[in-house]
Amino acid sequence: MSADHPIPVIDLFAGPGGLGEGFSALGRPEGTPRFKIKLSIENDPIAHQTLELRAFFRQFPHDEAPKEYYQHLRGELKRQELFDAYPRQADAARQEAWHEELGEANTLRVRGRIKEALGNADTWALIGGPPCQAYSNAGRSRNKGKEGYVPEDDGRQYLYKEYLQIIADRRPVVFVMENAPMFVFENVRDQRVA
Repeated sequence: MSADHPIPVIDLFAGPGGLGEGFSALGRPEGTPRFKIKLSIENDPIAHQTLELRAFFRQFPHDEAPKEYYQHLRGELKRQELFDAYPRQADAARQEAWHEELGEANTLRVRGRIKEALGNADTWALIGGPPCQAYSNAGRSRNKGKEGYVPEDDGRQYLYKEYLQIIADRRPVVFVMENAPMFVFENVRDQRVA
């Protein structure tokens, strides 16, 4: 891909978009971004709001975000007023940042959106951080305090398989999966609440 055609990126379990921000920033100050987020998927509604706002920000050239964006950040302008002032950029941000839960029930819809976002691109990157609340040290500590919590029933621990299935189906040129301590080594049977 050339500077005129940045490498498309699909961001799964995007959270508020930190990993995508890093990819998007490469080359952006010089005006030639190397990567372009084509689709970010996040289930948490608050994280999705941030993701969508940052997608809106990236619709403008480096250092040319409108003053209304900063007014919104200062609480002087409502989000809808900002988006109404720049409808084309708002629509693009909404298309890029998708509020959706990954999992078995939504597999076909997710695969369809990924296919649509990538178009005919053969060279693309998959990034993301599958939820780690079921197996990370912090998550295990929090979960132990929940009455009736059964680790085997926590569907979040299996969502990494969604990420792996997209790799198998679509074969990105490169992928980056954010890791958490205990991700590889933890066995769900070892997490049983005593």
